[in-house]
Amino acid sequence: MTYELQEVAVGLGALEGPVWTSGGSLVVTSLSRGLLYQIGDDGPQLLAETGGGPNGLAEGPDGSIWVAQNGGYPFPSRSPRKVTPSIQRVRNGVVEDLMTSGLDAPNDCVFAPDGRLWFTDPRGDFAAGGPTAGRVCALDTITLRMEVLADGPLYPNGLAFGSDPDDFYLAESSTRRVLTAHRTSDGIGEFAVFAELPGGAPDGMAFDRQGNLLVAGGPANAVFVFDPGGALIDTIDVGHGDPVMVTNLCFGGDDGDTLFITVFKGGRVLACHWKH
Repeated sequence: MTYELQEVAVGLGALEGPVWTSGGSLVVTSLSRGLLYQIGDDGPQLLAETGGGPNGLAEGPDGSIWVAQNGGYPFPSRSPRKVTPSIQRVRNGVVEDLMTSGLDAPNDCVFAPDGRLWFTDPRGDFAAGGPTAGRVCALDTITLRMEVLADGPLYPNGLAFGSDPDDFYLAESSTRRVLTAHRTSDGIGEFAVFAELPGGAPDGMAFDRQGNLLVAGGPANAVFVFDPGGALIDTIDVGHGDPVMVTNLCFGGDDGDTLFITVFKGGRVLACHWKH
């Protein structure tokens, strides 16, 4: 299928994130600038300076934005605000550094059905081909108590929950695979392979209303679409032969039927109407 991608924002640095907020705007992170941008009808506006390398985002029940802060990996931030790898919260433009020790490079995050903030914490240098076992963690955002749910996936990255809230999905970038496991009262069961990308490496991902999983393909310069059984059913060519680095995606818009895609090259946010 052909998708008409529209440019929503440009020139914002190496982009990640993104999250559609309950306030009706898109928020993205600029890894290279240590900034959060809010994109509305008036275009991008600076929301907060987190410093370091803000990566994945999730909106909390109270409308605050939670940030998986990698501390400046894989490249130093232009921000003068130096921070360690951590979990941050942004409320009314104010940045709070909440969990500032014991983490390697938090990558992506999502609020889970159990009410906690689940996030990935990879180890090692993925670009150099040397990642070691990473972690999936859960943070109680009230007590700030963290639990390690899984220790072993190679460069765990994007994460999502399926239409069954007990079905957990994890991007394992180093192996080009999307893994799945059942959520239990003790955390996470054993992982199984849900799908393997035909190229690139899985990064951020999200489900549509039909249960299809959309996966940002990183250096494959595309978004891959898998059906509920894990079969590849569609590919959104974002780069059209140009290396753009597709990092993450989310759904939003007034009806939730707009797909937003972040790419590194040009610091761009792209959008298209989603068929589901």
